[in-house]
Amino acid sequence: MGAPMDEVLRTREMIPLVTARAADGAIVRAWDYKQKRNLVIAFLHADCPCCDSWLAQLGAAAADLSEREAVALVIYAETPPRAAQALPAPLLAASDVTGHSQRAFLGQDAFSSAGLGRAGVFITDRYGELRDQWIARDGDGLPDQREILSSLWQIQIIC
Repeated sequence: MGAPMDEVLRTREMIPLVTARAADGAIVRAWDYKQKRNLVIAFLHADCPCCDSWLAQLGAAAADLSEREAVALVIYAETPPRAAQALPAPLLAASDVTGHSQRAFLGQDAFSSAGLGRAGVFITDRYGELRDQWIARDGDGLPDQREILSSLWQIQIIC
């Protein structure tokens, strides 16, 4: 597992705006789920085998996410890879080609000449308050599904 990078956001504070476009053209916003669902927001690299593997494991935990009243928004800086476009509910892949969401969560220097230079996972409660975050250079430094589900379980207990 990679070493965590500096955190951009503070836990227990409201998250910045997240806006992305789903493969079907629909606009997706984190606030669409406010007061309805907890969120797992993941910013992944489209050409990263570690990110693909991480996403497959998250997809395998789809029933557990639903049980914890959570939705996973998986956001790419470009068109999501085919495998990401066929995710089971409650996972949704989308793209933010403007990079606004990535910069708000991963830092203003999240992009380099080679593209998105970081990956990250952020967990919020149903009110948009950040509870946990992991930032890494690639999918190898992201939390495993047990950590995500544990964080969501803690949110359910608190809320």
